[in-house]
Formats: sequence, C-alpha cells, structure tokens
Amino acid sequence: MIMLWKKVIQLVLFSTVALVADVSLKNPFLWEANKGVEKFYLFGTIHLSDTKLRTLPKLIKESIDKSDIVCTEVSMDADFQIKSAMYMMRNDGKSLKTLLSPKLYTGVESYLQSINTQLSISPFENMKVWALTTMIMMLENQFKNPNIHALDMSVYNYAQKMGKDVGGVETIEEQILAMDTFTLKEQINDLESTLDYLTKHRDFMDKMISTYIEGHSSKMIAFLEETMFGVEDYREVEEKFMQVMLYDRNTKMTKRIAESVKSHPKKTHFFAFGVMHFLGEKSILQKLEAKGYSIRRMI
Repeated sequence: MIMLWKKVIQLVLFSTVALVADVSLKNPFLWEANKGVEKFYLFGTIHLSDTKLRTLPKLIKESIDKSDIVCTEVSMDADFQIKSAMYMMRNDGKSLKTLLSPKLYTGVESYLQSINTQLSISPFENMKVWALTTMIMMLENQFKNPNIHALDMSVYNYAQKMGKDVGGVETIEEQILAMDTFTLKEQINDLESTLDYLTKHRDFMDKMISTYIEGHSSKMIAFLEETMFGVEDYREVEEKFMQVMLYDRNTKMTKRIAESVKSHPKKTHFFAFGVMHFLGEKSILQKLEAKGYSIRRMI
C-alpha cells in the first residue's frame, strides 16, 4: 500500500488554538546542532490535530525563547491558506467524477459518509486527485479534534508572539506543487491504496499520534515502515514519492538551513519540520552531520 504517513509530511493545517500549560509531550523530537559559533535547534513535528498535541512543550518554548529566527517548512503568513487551497484545485475543467472510476468514486463517497453522514464528495469535485487523497486522510482526524491545529502552527504563533523573526525554508509553491509531478495514473493509484488502507485501519492516525508522543525515534521509524512497500503494484510510486517528497526536499532544506545560519552567524535559529525529515536514512540530521555539524538530542 502507499505510505500513509507521507500525507502527514505534506499536509498543511489552518485552524488556530490557544497555547496552554505543558501537560502532554514530555519527550519532544528536539535536537541541538553546533559547529563553531553556529548553533541552532531542530524540532520534528507532526502535522495532525489532537487534544494531546494542543500543548507546546515547555522545552520547545524555552528553545524558541533562546532563538532569534524561527522557521517552519513554509511561512504561515496571512495568504498561506489561500494559496494552499488554490494550488489544490484543478484548472482544466475536469471533475473527479470524470477522472475516477465509478467504483472508486463511490468508495470515496462511502468513506466520507462513514466519517460523518453529512459529508459528501461534492465539495471536493474540482480538487486534484492527490489533494482529495490528502483530504480524506485528514478529515476523520479533524472531525475528532475541531479547532485544534498541529504543532507547526503553534510554533509559528508562539514565535510571533515572542517577537521572533519567522519564515519558512520552502515556498508553498515548492511544497504543494511537488505533488503535481505525479501522473494522473499515479495519483489515482495512490487514492485507491489510501482508501483501502484507511477503510481497514481506522485507528491509523491514533496509533501514529501515540507513537509520536512516546518520542522514540526507533519506534517512530518502525511504525511508519509498517505502512510501506507492502504491495508490489504500489512500489514504483512509493519510491517516487520518497525521492520527490522526502529525499529531494531533505537535500534542499539542509542547504537552506546552512545558508540561513551562515548568513546570520550571530543569531540562533529554530527550525520546525515534519519529524520524518529528521529520522532514518538520508535525513536532514545525516546531511548536517556530513557538513560537520555536531547533533545531539535534547531530552
């Protein structure tokens, strides 16, 4: 099946919530990087809503307080939501009903109604297929956790509140439009796989969140690897996804981290990206170590 965690890497959430006292995330994926006078923090987030994740951990707030510049994957400024929504829509006049097989179209409709009987595929009719896949991945999670957003936005909001310089290492165009490199056939293949998996594993998101909260790198990697390369028919598109949406982006993000740090040698940076950018082979951590940075997990 298609790796379901990949949507977590690319997904952007737009709602807001107040920050409260630290009560849940005791072992955050936070690292400190050093090389000479250069010093910065790296925080692995998860782009999901959950009451247990509505809290910005004390250690994270303290690290932001020590920093001058805070960067998430993309800049979460005022037109962030507008651009994101725009790039997820088709502009060729074709609808999902004309692109998907009747069986797949009906399957999506049935899954949406299993989340909430008021849901329908109709509001998503003009979305790109990959965007529809992302939406069905996240809707059940959002229905369970209304008005709660992911840690990335909490980081961004807190940094702004504390008067830090904020921004992103990617543009919204780079992040979202990378999915347009997948052919229609590949996107439909992805949708079929995702729908099949979600139908059989309704607790997938809950398990992912619980594993993330534990804060153990090996357990997080093991959990996510269980969803990968299980069906030969999906292997080619999975490998393409890994290259386009993870490995290539890790290379680019590492380069921009180093450039920003070198451009502001007297300022401390704090970078918050999806946790999978920091775990496993070809991760940002490995690439930074190859550039001579010393990395240590802060626990």
